[in-house]
Amino acid sequence: MNNRQHLSGAQAIIATLQAFQVDTIFGIPGIHTLPLYDEIHKTPGIRHVLARHEQGAGFMAEGYARATGRPGVVSTITGPGLTNVATAVASAFADSIPLLVISSSGPRATASRGRGELHELKNQLGVMESLAGWARAMECVEEIPGAIQDAMRIMRSGRARGAYLQVPYDLFRAYATVTLPTAEDLFFEPRRPQEADIIQAAQLLREARKPVILAGAGVTMAHANQELIVLAERLQAPVILGSKSHDVIPNDHPLTVLTTTYTNTELHPLLESSDLLLVVGSKLGAERTAYGQYPLPPRLVHIDIDPTVIGHTYPAMLGIVADAREALQALNAQLGDLASARPELETELSQVRAEIRQETRARFGEEVALLDSVRAAVPPHGMIVADMTMLGYASTVFLPVYEPSSFIHPCEFCTIGCGLPLALGAQVAQPERPVVALCGDGGFLLNSSELATAVQEQLPVVIVIFNDSTFTCVKTEQRQAYEGRYIATDIVEPDYVALAQAFHVRGIRAEGPEALQAAIQEGLASRRPTLIEVPLPSKPW
Repeated sequence: MNNRQHLSGAQAIIATLQAFQVDTIFGIPGIHTLPLYDEIHKTPGIRHVLARHEQGAGFMAEGYARATGRPGVVSTITGPGLTNVATAVASAFADSIPLLVISSSGPRATASRGRGELHELKNQLGVMESLAGWARAMECVEEIPGAIQDAMRIMRSGRARGAYLQVPYDLFRAYATVTLPTAEDLFFEPRRPQEADIIQAAQLLREARKPVILAGAGVTMAHANQELIVLAERLQAPVILGSKSHDVIPNDHPLTVLTTTYTNTELHPLLESSDLLLVVGSKLGAERTAYGQYPLPPRLVHIDIDPTVIGHTYPAMLGIVADAREALQALNAQLGDLASARPELETELSQVRAEIRQETRARFGEEVALLDSVRAAVPPHGMIVADMTMLGYASTVFLPVYEPSSFIHPCEFCTIGCGLPLALGAQVAQPERPVVALCGDGGFLLNSSELATAVQEQLPVVIVIFNDSTFTCVKTEQRQAYEGRYIATDIVEPDYVALAQAFHVRGIRAEGPEALQAAIQEGLASRRPTLIEVPLPSKPW
């Protein structure tokens, strides 16, 4: 096939996306993007998912990316569409998610003149440059295929931190001869480790008597989950999972240690007794390390695709810049004859796990028992999305998961209300898998209009709302740090069941663990959108 074609800007965008096997675009059409939408309409094989707010569209695309490992794509209009999607772009940057936003901008002839054009933004490109890992503004149609290819290369072969393509709306209709990607352009070589680094890392691991592994979400993005299990078993090394890496290895594996963003001193004995820490696919961020309070051993080997994170927060004895799967495969090959034995480890890990569970229960209350009902109702291959709510935070310890890409909890940027749209995007990506969103009452209301998307797109997501009529996390801080001076943390609730029914969604009220389990099972079996309100007992504020 001739890869040089005479196309409009809109046609060039769609043809290039199709070349990269993009099959879904999330967004809301506007006057400025109608030429692009007309091409979507004409193009077989591309599904458009209509959101009700651009923030929702952004988080749907993020959920799609998390569920597939492929870039999620959003189309937005100039100005307000762009600023509305900005929160999802910032979240993608924080969690290294391959999210591509394609936005129109004002026409080239009047760019940056401040004439009060429709949707005009002071510095639209500057907004995205401050939020995304890659941003570029088009000046001619010929640039479009190469720019999209650059964005895909960065998101697929490096650390994906969100990408932004800006297209003046007059370019959508302008024609030029463009060069579309060839089959060779679609493959990006993974970054392989230096052999000398692998040999040195293997030697350090052989010498270690009590190694520990800290695994980040980068393991799953690199599809290195099985390689990590093989290495951990070879070393008999505990694997510490965090809130964002909860699903990296099965939680019932005997080497797994589950933590929340609040876990701190409970891990200290394990870390202080370790003589080597292997970090894989984690930037060792503040949320992951109790704001730098973890006593990590000086012998630290750090594997990451991004060279800027190695040694950034904790000094590394050895840094290996590589794709996690490539690095772990090479390490396993070097350590093929190693078979470690640590007979005391089971007792040690049992103690650590018990202390973490005790601290988590004390922090989040007896309502954590409701998570047992969620786990019992959702099949092991189901996907669970935890919004920024108290039981969402607790779920990373009290709700075990068993498969990669089966749990979403973007707790670093911590956008309250992201749960429903993330779940919808994940359901678009994996239509046959059960998908359940765990939401708080306050957070759910931020994007509740996306119930309409669930119905229109026939997405059988089950939404659980834990309702205590309060922004509990904030109110707890008001009690502890502000002597109980409560303000703006109590919520006058709608009737959630009636609200669901108004959107043509099944609405159920479930009181107690048994009722919740039955309601989730009923909702999943119905294969239609279902909202379940779970009243929580009042707290003695």
